[in-house]
Amino acid sequence: MLGHLALSIVIFCLADLISPVLADVEAYYQSDNYENGEFGEWPQQTYHSSHIIGPVVDFLQRSNRCDDGQYTMLSLRGGQVPSPGPMILDAKGNLVWRAEDYVQPYGLSKYTYKGEDYLTFWAGNDAIGHGEGMYYMLDSSYEEAFTIGAANGLRGDLHEFHITHDETALVTIYEVVQANLTSMYGPVKGWIWDGVFQELNIETGEALFQWRASEHFDFTEGYVARVGSGSKDRPWDFFHINSVDKDSKGNYLISSRYMSCIAYIDGKTGDVIWKLGGKKNMFKDLSGGAATNIRWQHHARFADNGTAITLFDNASRGPADPEHISRGLYLDVDQEKMTVNVRHEYWNPHNLSSQSQGSLQLLDSGNILIGYGSNPAWTEFSVDGEVLCDVHFGPQLGFGTSEVTSYRVLKHSWVGFPKTDPDITLQGNTTYVSWNGATEVVTWVLEGADSKAADEDEYLTIDSRPKEGFETEIPIPPDNVHRFIRISALDAKGIALGSTLSVEWDPSQNITTNGLDIQVTNTKWLVFFSTAFSTTIFLVIAWWASMRLLDRFQRAKKQKKKVSRGGIEDFIANEEFIDEVEFSLLQNADFHYNIDTLNEPQ
Repeated sequence: MLGHLALSIVIFCLADLISPVLADVEAYYQSDNYENGEFGEWPQQTYHSSHIIGPVVDFLQRSNRCDDGQYTMLSLRGGQVPSPGPMILDAKGNLVWRAEDYVQPYGLSKYTYKGEDYLTFWAGNDAIGHGEGMYYMLDSSYEEAFTIGAANGLRGDLHEFHITHDETALVTIYEVVQANLTSMYGPVKGWIWDGVFQELNIETGEALFQWRASEHFDFTEGYVARVGSGSKDRPWDFFHINSVDKDSKGNYLISSRYMSCIAYIDGKTGDVIWKLGGKKNMFKDLSGGAATNIRWQHHARFADNGTAITLFDNASRGPADPEHISRGLYLDVDQEKMTVNVRHEYWNPHNLSSQSQGSLQLLDSGNILIGYGSNPAWTEFSVDGEVLCDVHFGPQLGFGTSEVTSYRVLKHSWVGFPKTDPDITLQGNTTYVSWNGATEVVTWVLEGADSKAADEDEYLTIDSRPKEGFETEIPIPPDNVHRFIRISALDAKGIALGSTLSVEWDPSQNITTNGLDIQVTNTKWLVFFSTAFSTTIFLVIAWWASMRLLDRFQRAKKQKKKVSRGGIEDFIANEEFIDEVEFSLLQNADFHYNIDTLNEPQ
């Protein structure tokens, strides 16, 4: 059995190793093969001129009404994503920029701070379902302009990094603190993950305001039973804060997933002014319950000068609960009369149920963009709910597995001027060029010179091609007489933005060159050597992996027997059975304490 397993692993790895380079694969359109997983659990492509791996998307619906000149921003991660990273795609689904130097990124967005545009995101350790990491702001050259941590000795969480109109930053934090859990049949001196947010001075890191949920919410308001023993190493996440916004009055709008409500917080005292949704909803619902029956929601934001609120209503939270269809909500809120009404609902045409994560954004075009979090998809709607573009960046076969995810999906305008040079590869008589993050390139110009040390004015134009996708292919014409080749980038006005390094071209040999690193390739010996070497390496890895899998299987069998014999106390103390989809939720409803349930949607 282990021999077959090892052989399978070797075959898989070798097939992946020798697979051809798929440069700039066009997006699919309503592809059954894509959605059935025949292109892999995460369809991807590699490039000749860059080591970067790019996604391949499938448009299930497409309209030029989505082509507003802005870029789609993802924070790609998951079990099937070998190198997680923030990334930017154009309107056709082509890769524009990707960073692979950050661990588990969340929430890629764009903000304007002191007149300059920045890409922003969180990166760090998300193994506990929330995060301990740092917030990053990259300038237009993709260099780190600001690296921000939470204040007061706390660690920044992944759920929110939002720059306000006051040019301050709102961040979320999860802190382990002691609490009396007797109201939840727990110990007097129990422990919780407290939901905290801070407003920070971006340049100094000073906390301008700090708020914590345990001082303002009762544990009994939650819809998730107490999980864990209440000890310090098994704290209970009772609140699960996942978004923060600030209005012109200086007050805050927060979202609590586990209390299924959003709350309005006084910016001076920290008092709760009102709650919308949840057990202590304070609003009269003029939509017959459709505005206040939110469940496990994300990404609450003020709109229309505080007279409206948008959010992503997950409606589901994990495999132990019914998979209700998720929706986007645009709510009219009257804070004087304390009424709320559904202005618009946004339903995915394929009835997606996203058990975790998700976003809703009002676009500059007036359209609505919804990202489906744990499901690798986004949909752009007209403001009144018409589906314009429906896009998958992972097959529908894998929906619900969280193997390919993006915490939020957002669209923004962006101009990138990387300080790196464009990348070039020469293969035989064909050149390939790309420039990670360069948004202003319109034309690539193939140039030639007769000397490695040629001056700028000695390079002559051989050919030119419009930029297409992430990587552009330019053949070398048969009548070319120049020994050294480079490619220059021009913008829409014909201004040169940068040039690749020179590569030496010799039409008499099978040459693959990157920059001035020339490799004369003997294909037969290269394939033989690389295959033999790779086989040896992967046989060793396969043997080691099979031993690990066998050991894990045996331990899992023992653990299964333990759970079948044990009671609730055994389960509570064992967090291997905590749901990983959205962080600290029990996988089996039979083990939940019977605290309360939500009413069925009306």
